[in-house]
Amino acid sequence: MSTTNRNIPGTVAVEGREHLYILDDGNDCFKKHGKQSLFGKVTSQCSIAQHGGVISENCKLWLPTEELFHGLSYKGDIKGWRTQIQQGAALLGLLTGRIEADNIILSDGRTYPLSACKTVFY
Repeated sequence: MSTTNRNIPGTVAVEGREHLYILDDGNDCFKKHGKQSLFGKVTSQCSIAQHGGVISENCKLWLPTEELFHGLSYKGDIKGWRTQIQQGAALLGLLTGRIEADNIILSDGRTYPLSACKTVFY
């Protein structure tokens, strides 16, 4: 399930923080600096969150289908960030995923057990 002793982000509750996963756009360039990165594109498509912030979790999650997702988390205006990230991903035509009960549940309704996924931390 993991290549290190770290927990997969979202599997352990962290008070005041929530996690989402974003489908890679095919470039596997999630964290590159600036708005040219997938992280920058997803988080800046719209402006909804009123306070707090969002960070990369430095986690890649490959589904059994070979689709690659990148982890991020946010705090502060949890509902605002969740909406902003989900809308940003949707505007880019990308799926999102959330961790629930040792599964990743995708925005298109598919569910995969984390035990069937490959996880890499960087």
